[in-house]
Amino acid sequence: MPRARRALRRCLSACALAVASAAPAPPVRAQPPPAAAVPGAPPEPPASAPASPASPASTDEALARAKALFQEGNELRKIGDFQRALELYLRSRQIVASVPNTLNAAFCLDQLGRYDEALELYEALLTELRAELGEPERRSVASAIATLRARIGSVVVSSNVDGLVLIDGRQRGRLPLAGPIRLLPGDHTLRVVKDGWHTFERIVTVGVAETRSVDAKLDPLASTGRLKVEDERLVGADLTIDGALIGQLPWEGALAPGPHFYSVRKGNFGSAPREASVIAGQLAVATVEAGPLGEEVRVVAQPLSADLTINGVPVGKGQWRGALPLGRHTFEAHEPGYFARTLRATVDKTTRGDIVLPLAIDDAHPRWGRRVGVFRLEATGGYAFASSLESDAERSCGSYSCSGVSRPSGVLAGVRGSYEFPIGAAIELTAGYLSLHTTLDRSLDATYAAPRGGDERLPIRYSFHDDIGMAGVTVIVGGSYHYGLSSWLDVGGALGLGVVLAEMSDEVTGTASDAERTVSVAVQNAGRAVRAAAPFAMPELRLRLKLGRFSASAGLGVGFFLVDGPPLETGNTYVVGAECDEAHPTVDCAPGKKVVFEELAHGTFTMFFPNVSAGYRF
Repeated sequence: MPRARRALRRCLSACALAVASAAPAPPVRAQPPPAAAVPGAPPEPPASAPASPASPASTDEALARAKALFQEGNELRKIGDFQRALELYLRSRQIVASVPNTLNAAFCLDQLGRYDEALELYEALLTELRAELGEPERRSVASAIATLRARIGSVVVSSNVDGLVLIDGRQRGRLPLAGPIRLLPGDHTLRVVKDGWHTFERIVTVGVAETRSVDAKLDPLASTGRLKVEDERLVGADLTIDGALIGQLPWEGALAPGPHFYSVRKGNFGSAPREASVIAGQLAVATVEAGPLGEEVRVVAQPLSADLTINGVPVGKGQWRGALPLGRHTFEAHEPGYFARTLRATVDKTTRGDIVLPLAIDDAHPRWGRRVGVFRLEATGGYAFASSLESDAERSCGSYSCSGVSRPSGVLAGVRGSYEFPIGAAIELTAGYLSLHTTLDRSLDATYAAPRGGDERLPIRYSFHDDIGMAGVTVIVGGSYHYGLSSWLDVGGALGLGVVLAEMSDEVTGTASDAERTVSVAVQNAGRAVRAAAPFAMPELRLRLKLGRFSASAGLGVGFFLVDGPPLETGNTYVVGAECDEAHPTVDCAPGKKVVFEELAHGTFTMFFPNVSAGYRF
């Protein structure tokens, strides 16, 4: 079989290069070509697909499959879909590694910014496939290698054991390594694992053209337990434990006591990570739940020191790489000093690339050794009510006969901005609108002089309906203090001094009646609004729920209105449309007179304000 694979590779490479060299363009050329050649740029991939030579049936089938994958990759590369093209080139390369599919895969990796992986394939061209390259191609590949080496860094790993090295969830070889591991500049999660030893893990930061050295010292396990994983449907499936390929099913082996995560894969069938707890000196048996898999993805937390979970299963820090079953999955990242992040996503056949969970810094967390003030903006509103506005109309029930007195009620809503200091105290400014209304019915028995003259006085009953309103822009300045019961719940209080720039009115309507008739009356200036400022003080109790940068609060405020309102300038009360018959006088003959006197729009009263708020912390 190795001899057949070498024959396939020679056939594939020779045929592809023959087609490329027959074209009028340069031998190795991408389609569509770049706009301009850049000195030192990586060589452009060949556009020609490998031709099929005569060969045995099995060789022909493998070659045809490799060609088909290569051609599909070319079509995707032409439209700029380098990620999917890369996957097809790599699958073609798994069948038979050749110059065309290796070069095109390296080109796509370069375009995707994965320079370290691109460098590996370009170097493979000069080592594994050097004999199949012409001199111009060798020079072009060498130039690309020099360019990429200047863009990346590397890490040299040494250890006291011959453990397996994993970087960002990807296996990079077993110690001792032949040379440095190439890495993109930035932070990477380095792990060294070996049976019977504690896992070594560290975040390594690599700069451009920088080589870092890491001495991974592993400690032997003081005790072990055993884990058994088997499933008769998945005999021969690859088993990955704690991110490292450890064997095939059925499998049984020794592990450190504690939680471990594992997954299985057999072709396009496998499982999501699952958790198994190993107890010292005991055997744990793990179950497998497998299904059709999607493409390989990489789950990345930012920062890399964050703990990752997939479907509630901890999968280590920073990154996890693998294929997940098709369907809905939940990804979570947690790190002290950051707000936790949860992402729910559906994995299907088109899902590929990175699933990123960036965490926002919690500036108030003790981890940072500092606490800073925060600005918060909230929308707030609630139901406002009082037992009475203490207006003269309401207080007139001592001389009037009153009925149908309603409780003053309405709404107070607005926007509150606050700056909260590290100690939990805050200054606040609220701007909004207050509206309060109440109604009552009152009546008064009186007399009036008979129109014929003399001392005779006729009885009359006045009945009034008052609709008292108070509404206007409201501004509150104050302070608050919140005490944290937990990372997500505060209890606090506030005290504000406010003013309502109010319009106040009393819409008075009514009737006059005697034993014979009932007629409407009009009160002069009734309903005319007067404007005045109504100052008040309002203490408040609050309970606040914090959800990252968002918050939701519930509160109860009590507003004390401190001064009386202005008088409502009402005039005489007149019978509407009256025609007086002096021979038979009725209420139509009642003259205009002062029945409703000038009354205060409101007095000093107490308002209750249960409310809710929703806010965002900047």
